[in-house]
Amino acid sequence: MDSANIQQLLPGAPGSDDTGRAILRETHISWVILKGEYAYKIKKPVNFGFLNFSSLELRRHFCEEELRLNRRFSPELYLAVVPITRDEQGARLEGSGPTIDYAVKMRRFDEKQLLDNIAVRGELSHSLLRALARELAQLHSSLPTCHPDPGSGEPGTPAALHKAVEQNFQQIRNYPLPTAQLRRLEEVRQWSVQRYDELQPVLTQRVLDGWVIDGHGDAHLGNIALVDGTVRLFDCIEFNASFRIMDSVAEIAFLTMDLDARGYHHESHRLLTDYLEYRGDYAGLAPLDLYRSYFAMVRAKVSLLRESPQRTTITTADGYREFLRYLQLAQRYIEPNQCFLAITHGVSGTGKSTIAGALVAASGAVRIRSDVERKRLAGLLPEQRSEPQDEAVLYGSAMSRKTFTRLEVLAELAIKAGFPVIIDATFLHRHVRDFFHTLAHKLSVPFIIIDCLAQPGQLRQRLVERERQGQDASEAGVAVMEQQLGIDQALAGEELDYRLEADSSEDVATLWQRFKKQCWPNEFGPTG
Repeated sequence: MDSANIQQLLPGAPGSDDTGRAILRETHISWVILKGEYAYKIKKPVNFGFLNFSSLELRRHFCEEELRLNRRFSPELYLAVVPITRDEQGARLEGSGPTIDYAVKMRRFDEKQLLDNIAVRGELSHSLLRALARELAQLHSSLPTCHPDPGSGEPGTPAALHKAVEQNFQQIRNYPLPTAQLRRLEEVRQWSVQRYDELQPVLTQRVLDGWVIDGHGDAHLGNIALVDGTVRLFDCIEFNASFRIMDSVAEIAFLTMDLDARGYHHESHRLLTDYLEYRGDYAGLAPLDLYRSYFAMVRAKVSLLRESPQRTTITTADGYREFLRYLQLAQRYIEPNQCFLAITHGVSGTGKSTIAGALVAASGAVRIRSDVERKRLAGLLPEQRSEPQDEAVLYGSAMSRKTFTRLEVLAELAIKAGFPVIIDATFLHRHVRDFFHTLAHKLSVPFIIIDCLAQPGQLRQRLVERERQGQDASEAGVAVMEQQLGIDQALAGEELDYRLEADSSEDVATLWQRFKKQCWPNEFGPTG
């Protein structure tokens, strides 16, 4: 196929009329023809080394791969591989003459429902982010697990990551960057090498534990859409398996990096913590920022590659400005977080999850919910309802002890990985609160008790509504709340020194400012 043949396809695209022409979109590797209900994606006859569409047979093969791989994510969008034929009038889509090429036929959707467009409109709601987190976690759990030899350089191995990281910096250094930017670049490189060395045993163990998947490979906001009200990923990488075989946590690292790059930091924080709740992969926090800094530097490199290395005035180029933006983002990921351990306190309906979620968005903390981990221990999904006959075991004292032991393990895991933690549980008993206070002391991080408050009427109203919706991990209703009121041990003594009163109606920015002053009084006191 060439541009002349593509032009012949436009008037005769299926669904076009005598006066209308289809819409043509073009990238460096494909043409996409949009007409009526369908989109036709045609591969250009190019060979870039990492991608080879140079022969008709290769293009047919990769069309079939694109169909097969993307049907894992959005089967309703990917319809068929269809021939492009030629007759006496020229090239035709799905015609009857000899086949000259192939196209992937897709169902079109409303482009306003692309997540990048939704984000621009300010409509990237928490409910949508949670749906996205759930979809990603479920996909990652269902996709084929890869088992490369950890000691090899195969895709998904530590050595493959190390090679990719180093190649990034080598290619960037081909450009005449100012001394100041070379210093910043070297800081990121040195951190990346050091962090890789520290994490090599962890990365190796994750390969052995089955966290490497044949995934999407390009899961950014522009490749995700709401289709018929459901979150759908599309346009995965079909042309090179090494670009999509990766640790599953690398995919959420890439997507949260994409959100951060667009300035949606609160949304990035919420998506990460929701994904972890659904996936349960808190051990993946350890390499998360190594992956995020790597992906930011990939974007930085790609920005520079648009410019010539021989250009002497690189600092005035658009690609250079974009490079600086992603270099700054990579530097953000290598800076250590201010860690803390916070726990909530309050009976069901006091807004603990809402308050914890707001603080997650503002702080970048990881929320760990007792309701979710209790169900995980019982083999249930976060929002899966338990059977009445199982409630005595699920909410019995033995399961409660197991749950709090798991909360301790996960909190320590997250804090050691460099992330602040908010544990979302009732914490009605003093001895349990004291246990986590001791954990914070052991880990040398500030300790906060978020005392969640609400009027009795609010409690009942919220719980009735939550039961009606049936979409929350918590199954506690009004009867449970009333029992909790009878056993709640109010904060007292030295606990009051760590207490932060909170109401779910409070403005997030105000709540976060108060939290910081409570957590780090010397840094965020009256003059902070």
